[in-house]
Amino acid sequence: MSSSSIYPILEQLLLMAVLIALGFYLKRSDKIKQAAEKGIAELTIDIAFPALIFTNIVKDFNLNMLKKYLVMPLSSFIITLSSIIIIILITRLLNYPKKERNELAFVTSFSNNIFVGAPICLAVFGGQGLILAIFYDFGMHLVVWTFGIWLLNDNKQNNQSHFLKNIFSPPIIALLISIIVVIIGVEIPDFLINITENIGNITVPLAMIFIGLQLAKSRFKEIIINRKIYLVSFLRLLFFPGLVYFVLSYFSLPALLSGVITLLSAMPVFASSPVIMQKYGHKGDFASEAIFSTIILMIFTIPFFIYILI
Repeated sequence: MSSSSIYPILEQLLLMAVLIALGFYLKRSDKIKQAAEKGIAELTIDIAFPALIFTNIVKDFNLNMLKKYLVMPLSSFIITLSSIIIIILITRLLNYPKKERNELAFVTSFSNNIFVGAPICLAVFGGQGLILAIFYDFGMHLVVWTFGIWLLNDNKQNNQSHFLKNIFSPPIIALLISIIVVIIGVEIPDFLINITENIGNITVPLAMIFIGLQLAKSRFKEIIINRKIYLVSFLRLLFFPGLVYFVLSYFSLPALLSGVITLLSAMPVFASSPVIMQKYGHKGDFASEAIFSTIILMIFTIPFFIYILI
């Protein structure tokens, strides 16, 4: 890799760090109250995220690209769902309580494909890498807003309306609508795309600030001594990408596709995990700590996977 290709990666990581630091400051200085935290979570999940998803799908894609890259959301769906199953089995063997098992599965299974993964794929694989990262993220979101939310729901009665409510959350509705728009070829006016794009652009900053808010509640000493953080970091940054790389070696996928899939499976914890957990009645502190740790540790793990892929 040339030195110029590293700059986008460093820029994204620096921006993330600044936004997290801003959230940390706002909480420690008592400028953000608990009610405002909940409002940030609601704004991010119910409005900004759907706008971001809709814009990414309908803006630059067409039907031919959807057919060509269908393997990306399919592989993402399979990898993410398999990760959940593996983590639940591992945590059962380690005798974690059910609630902790579900929280660990949620935090560890989902990766930061857009804000961290997409710029890295762009730097390593070029423009096609960026497009593939968005398709891969689509498959992961299908798991996030169905099986992922099911994990976080403490009330798991066999109620069809609850299950349907989880499936048809605002982000998944945005995904379905955007795919339908692409398939039937509806022309979306530029002004509408500009509106959704600008609304969607606040997703990552809000999510990062929320992470800072959550980190401000935690002591860094607790992060260091928390054994669950080491488990999440190992699984998220080393075990899963290593397993994906090994399994894909048995398939005749193009090098570009297998490279992007492997690299995205090595990304840090999903940036919006704390926001989602907060919205569905769980504390987001652990997810924020896991994001903090995996972002720091990926500095050492990502170069290794880039090296074996290039």
